[in-house]
Amino acid sequence: MTAPTTNQLHLATCLFIGLISLVSLSAVELPEGYALQYEQSFNSKNSYDDFMMTDSSAWVLKKKKGNQFLALEGESKYEPPYRSPLNIALIKGMTFGSFVLEVDILQSGVKGTPIAQFMKENPDPTKAGGYAHRDHCFFFGFQDPAHYMYIHVAKTGDNNAHNVFVVNESPRTPITDFRTVGVDWGVNVWRKIRIVRDAAKNTVALYFDDMLTPIMIADDVPFERGFIGFGSFDDIGWVDNIKIWAPESKTNTQTFFE
Repeated sequence: MTAPTTNQLHLATCLFIGLISLVSLSAVELPEGYALQYEQSFNSKNSYDDFMMTDSSAWVLKKKKGNQFLALEGESKYEPPYRSPLNIALIKGMTFGSFVLEVDILQSGVKGTPIAQFMKENPDPTKAGGYAHRDHCFFFGFQDPAHYMYIHVAKTGDNNAHNVFVVNESPRTPITDFRTVGVDWGVNVWRKIRIVRDAAKNTVALYFDDMLTPIMIADDVPFERGFIGFGSFDDIGWVDNIKIWAPESKTNTQTFFE
């Protein structure tokens, strides 16, 4: 059998890459009837006003290398009615049922300490307290501070981390059906997050950088409609380039926290 030539190998490689690209594009197509309902790139100083927060003093608009984003810089002075995240920023004025969310997240540190400094001070993660739980949270179906869901994405999973949680008049409870062991947030690395929520099927899935394979799935998710937001249980992080597609959104002027 004749070995393939260099040109043949190059052509085969190009065809393979093209096929992968087509698969990737088809895998992230929006469901029929979905349209862009909300977009936020934080280019305006007024973009901060799009959010209601558990503690507005913990959040700032920050700029790095010409790019402006929403930054959670410290722990919120907030006491939730039940054991649940402290740092929450919800998009005001609109609620969603089914949706597809995309957002860029940079998990910037642990309990208010920048991650590079934290890792230097705690070189052994087994002795680093909350290091294994280094997280960012994504809130949806938020009806009020006692009724909502959130996805906690963390370095290492256990019963209290890296799960889909429900808060329903009781401390947060995991309802995850599938998850990976955790994620590598890296140091000062932006990650692409995609969340697909199907309220009719009671499902939610989260994708982390790889838009083909979810890292977390829940198949029995309550609270059909609510606000969407971002934050952390007790860490810090940056948020940018939010896009939400949905069949529709509903106006809701309800406010919480302040």
